Amino acid sequence: MKQIYIYILVSCIVFSIGCASDLPIRDMSKARYGITEAEEVKADKYAPEELEKAKQYLYDTHSLLKEDKIKDAQKKSQESQAESQKAIEKSLPLYANDMLTEAKETLQQAEMLNAKEFANVEYAQAVSSLNEATQLNTDRNYRQSIQKSKESIGFANEAKAKSLAMIPQLKEQLVVLENEKESLRTQRGDEFAKDELSLTEQKINEATTKLEEQNIVAAIAAMQSAKESLLLAKTAIEKGKASESLEAAKSLYTQVSERESSQEMAQTLTEAEKLIANSQDLFSKEKYIESYDASQQAITALNSMLIAMEKKEEAIAMQEEAKEETEIIAQEEPKKEYKEYIVQYNPKARDCLWRIALKVYNNARLWPLIYIANKDQIKDPDLIFPGQRFIIPAVEKEKKESGTEEKAKSN
Repeated sequence: MKQIYIYILVSCIVFSIGCASDLPIRDMSKARYGITEAEEVKADKYAPEELEKAKQYLYDTHSLLKEDKIKDAQKKSQESQAESQKAIEKSLPLYANDMLTEAKETLQQAEMLNAKEFANVEYAQAVSSLNEATQLNTDRNYRQSIQKSKESIGFANEAKAKSLAMIPQLKEQLVVLENEKESLRTQRGDEFAKDELSLTEQKINEATTKLEEQNIVAAIAAMQSAKESLLLAKTAIEKGKASESLEAAKSLYTQVSERESSQEMAQTLTEAEKLIANSQDLFSKEKYIESYDASQQAITALNSMLIAMEKKEEAIAMQEEAKEETEIIAQEEPKKEYKEYIVQYNPKARDCLWRIALKVYNNARLWPLIYIANKDQIKDPDLIFPGQRFIIPAVEKEKKESGTEEKAKSN
């Protein structure tokens, strides 16, 4: 209120006695301008006593003019100017230093938001203005230093705003990293890469926190660490699977090669051996995916060999069992007529169509009759299951007897 009053006071004096040439109008104007200039450099903060004196002296001018003490009024105006100047000289370096500090802090905030990358133009302008402000301050050119600091703050704030706009995009990247982490967990990640995935989770959480704190640089650093951990986890999983597959191939090779009938498939066995050797070589070179593929090919080949050998051995065993059973059946009483037959489970001599035909017809060669009559539930004549109920079609007595005669002749 006192400041407004001084404005009104000066204006009233000018209009009321403006024609008096001996009034200190110019000195009063200079005093008023000095106070305004002091206020612009924050004298109310840095030189409050000097600023208050300048205002008081200008205010006192009114009382002196009312008493027609022109010269005293002029002196008070000049004293007001002097106090304003003291306030300005005291405030300028302090204000310039504070503005320089604020410019540096604002630029640091922009740096934390990764403005170097996201707002490189605005960031470069802020740095340039700050450097100029620093040099001007060193040269005691405080007014221009203050102006350059304000300019640097403006550019830095623009860079901050531009960088802050990138936070949603960074959060989306964090979601992608989280999904990749969970995907690796489903690929036996906890078995082969538990530590790596744990570190990944830690870094994702850290990045999330830093984004909330608007420290994008730290967030990006944590995200990069998370990416590196994911890569290590992926490699660890590939290595674990490759090692497991290689050991399985070696074990299966030993199992197959120890069978007597393996030499009948020597070429396939040699190919499997080469695949295992190649897998081992690739593993030692840390080419885990290729090593896994090679060992899986070996496993496939060896499994095929094992199945073929087991089938052959089973066929031989079945032939021997059938021969023994035929001899027994030949000594038994004639079989009764069947209308339906339930497939039985016998580990030593499993039911098959030719055995069933032998049981119900006394003639194993008649098995196609059973197959044709039960096609609705027999997809493969070599593949029937315990519990299945088969219709047994009737046959001519001659066929049965011819089967019995053939068995007798073969014996």
